[in-house]
Amino acid sequence: MIVEIGTAKTDITPEKPVPLAGFAVRDNKPMDGVQSRLYLRALYMRQRGDDGETRSAVVVSADLLWWGSDRVPHIRAKLRERFGLEPGAILLNATHSHSGPQTSFRFHRLLGRADADYVEFLENKLIEAVGQAAADAEPATLERGSGRSAIGVQRRKYENGRVFGGPNLDGPMDPEVTVLRVRGRSGATKAVVVHYACHPVTTTVNRASSEFTGAAMEALERRLGGGAVCLFLQGACGDINIFKASAPPELTDDYAIIDYFGAKLADTVADVLDGGTEPVKPAALQWKTVSVPLRLKPLPDRGQLERTAAKGEPPYDEWAAAMLAMLDERTDKLTLEMSRLDIGDGLSLLAMNAEVVVEYGLFLKRISGNAVLPVPYSNGMIGYVPTKEQIGYGGYEPVLSTYYFHMPSTFDESVEETVRGHMERIVHE
Repeated sequence: MIVEIGTAKTDITPEKPVPLAGFAVRDNKPMDGVQSRLYLRALYMRQRGDDGETRSAVVVSADLLWWGSDRVPHIRAKLRERFGLEPGAILLNATHSHSGPQTSFRFHRLLGRADADYVEFLENKLIEAVGQAAADAEPATLERGSGRSAIGVQRRKYENGRVFGGPNLDGPMDPEVTVLRVRGRSGATKAVVVHYACHPVTTTVNRASSEFTGAAMEALERRLGGGAVCLFLQGACGDINIFKASAPPELTDDYAIIDYFGAKLADTVADVLDGGTEPVKPAALQWKTVSVPLRLKPLPDRGQLERTAAKGEPPYDEWAAAMLAMLDERTDKLTLEMSRLDIGDGLSLLAMNAEVVVEYGLFLKRISGNAVLPVPYSNGMIGYVPTKEQIGYGGYEPVLSTYYFHMPSTFDESVEETVRGHMERIVHE
């Protein structure tokens, strides 16, 4: 069963100053410049069956905060029209860099307003990259290895009914770095896919940056040479931050710290590649998508919203005004899309259109025997998906963030049971 794989890399850095997404402190101001170029990297897979049927899929990694749910249907339609790609065969992942442009027109202005010209530019670049990757496809083999990294750390501590921020070395984390190597027809490394769970939030400076994830991929591409393309796939990092305090004290510049952590991650990946990776047996290229309704708590009524809007306190005022504008159209549930893409024997990617906390990623790996990797920040964004315990404690992920995401209400405690149940079903089917 032969799999053909092609790659492409294209520059998606804004051509004019636009607001960056991810930090309210930037106050939606246009970016002050470019610290490092932003890239979109594509991995195109094609398989011809014995029956003559051809199946294709594409995995994309982009130096963005996320892909907008409001734009994904349009993108899928274009990719289907141009390349015959089914929606379930398209995985659009964002590295979750908080120093890239906004891609959704639905969220709070303090997350950064999307620029229409940039969004059109980005989507055109995506189409071009997929075309280039498809044209580059050749018979290829896949290998897998893993290492460990401590550059990410749990950012919350829950005790005595309170939530505490800051590094929590005793909290749940996922230190595993999964490395996939693609070898082309000649046997040389054609691509490397790196999967790790950690928020790229090293700096709040208002300059475009691919953050430590981009720095790591650039370093790897330089080391490998030969045109190898290295893709970073973001894991379940909803409550995992870069462990900035672990950087050497002499590094006081944010961008020097970004380079430091990028080099650390690149070294981890290089060690895995040098130490040997195991072949992944080919398997049928296939996919399955399920829509999971996540229930919200009772929606605030008109009077509550009007009082909140009248106070004029950000971010609540803008959120309340938005809810009033769509009062009768509000929903009491949000839809989490889970899409499992099988790319090898015992190797699948589970895309999710949300900020999923690490506890779910660890659960998914455990129930699948590490055969299914969680890839949130993919194919859209609905907001954070917290655990039942986190909802009970409150704090940023389950409560405050919902105003920035313009959610009609916070998630109900039933969310955890719902998410875990559907993970089990999509893993075992």
